[in-house]
Amino acid sequence: MRRRKVDSWVETDVRGLLGLSAEELVIVEFRAALAVAVQSARKRRKLSQEEAAKLIGTSQAQVSKMEAGQSTISIDRMIKALTSLGVSKPAIVRVLSSAA
Repeated sequence: MRRRKVDSWVETDVRGLLGLSAEELVIVEFRAALAVAVQSARKRRKLSQEEAAKLIGTSQAQVSKMEAGQSTISIDRMIKALTSLGVSKPAIVRVLSSAA
């Protein structure tokens, strides 16, 4: 999407709006894809956040933060959560590939 000034507003993309570098945008996109995957994996197994937290070895609050894609949760932690919820390595790679 290109930047264009129309009257008093500017049309831009997420990267431009947030002032992200190309590298930061990749991280944001990966984090968002992993967040959706964590929530999908939990729901597919019909687990509450609390039940998922026990499997992952964390708290319900941390699962909530993972599912929200909060930056306080590392991408490493989200991948560990996915494997704890039974998501295979190839499936995780597909999640990340879909974000690219």
